Amino acid sequence: MKLNTMAAVMNFISRIESTSSALYLTCAERYPQLKGKFLSLATENQKFEKMVEQKYFGVITDAIEASFCFELLDTGDYNLEVVLPENATPLEVLRMTLEMEQTIINFYLKAAEVSRGLMADIPRVFRKIAETRRERCLALEALGKGL
Repeated sequence: MKLNTMAAVMNFISRIESTSSALYLTCAERYPQLKGKFLSLATENQKFEKMVEQKYFGVITDAIEASFCFELLDTGDYNLEVVLPENATPLEVLRMTLEMEQTIINFYLKAAEVSRGLMADIPRVFRKIAETRRERCLALEALGKGL
């Protein structure tokens, strides 16, 4: 599905953040040794959605600006259909979450790129979330080395 408006982008962000948060909550239940980290990531996902939402409502004033700056975004490029196998090891789960995080990072960076010409604050928050998620990947990689 092509995302042509900020409202469509907000809807997709809500979906990716809730999907990834649900995965982290499931991982927290299954892997007690990683519970704290996974719960922290799930909580942080909710904050990302709120950050974008606050910036969106605080900045968007021009209907043209909000309607046409996301034409190059396609949800098909950002598949988050992650199925957690019942018998997955903690290391396998960390690899899966790293792949999911990279997909989400790619979405936020592309959204920042395609909206930068018409807006300033929205791309800035997208880039900030992508950078925070990169740091998250480093932390997940470090966890994997400790297993």
